[in-house]
Amino acid sequence: MYKIVEFSHVLIQAHYHHLCKEDVVFVDATCGMGQDTLYMAELLHHQGQIVAYDIQDIAIMQTKQLLMEKGYTNVTYKLQSHEYLSEIADLVIYNCGYLPGHDKHLTTKASSTLASIQKALEIMAVNPDLLIILVLYPGHPEGKTESAVLDDFCQKLPSSAYLVCKYQNYNRPTSPYIITISKNTCNRPIH
Repeated sequence: MYKIVEFSHVLIQAHYHHLCKEDVVFVDATCGMGQDTLYMAELLHHQGQIVAYDIQDIAIMQTKQLLMEKGYTNVTYKLQSHEYLSEIADLVIYNCGYLPGHDKHLTTKASSTLASIQKALEIMAVNPDLLIILVLYPGHPEGKTESAVLDDFCQKLPSSAYLVCKYQNYNRPTSPYIITISKNTCNRPIH
């Protein structure tokens, strides 16, 4: 089966094909080493737009270098917290935690990630096709706190408005897992 990050890519691909349009806007809310950004760029194949956020210079520089080496120019880089998310996006992915190979004390925080998700939900009110993907890492102290806060928030989202799913390795309680948030379309008329 898939590792959790690989599964997030399956979800991205499935959502892209579901959208059936080329002028998409995808947001990598935590670009890190650039792997999710690169995956989305390869999937979009120079179509649409990708916005990559990170608070660390090194993350933005490494992501930019990786994408430039591969020839992708449809990426905008924002050296700022994802809590300032403003794009009317079709997909937002948060691969939370710390930058691999760097300071493990510099991680995503529950407060800023939650603020960003709340902004993404406002965007979902404008674009009901938005998919939010959270990849969470409860295996380190800050990740455990962040996961608990986001789990609690997502569980309380009204089911009449949102479809919230959790994908987790059942027999590994501290392994990474995914939460997705999408608009509940059950109440929409079928055309």
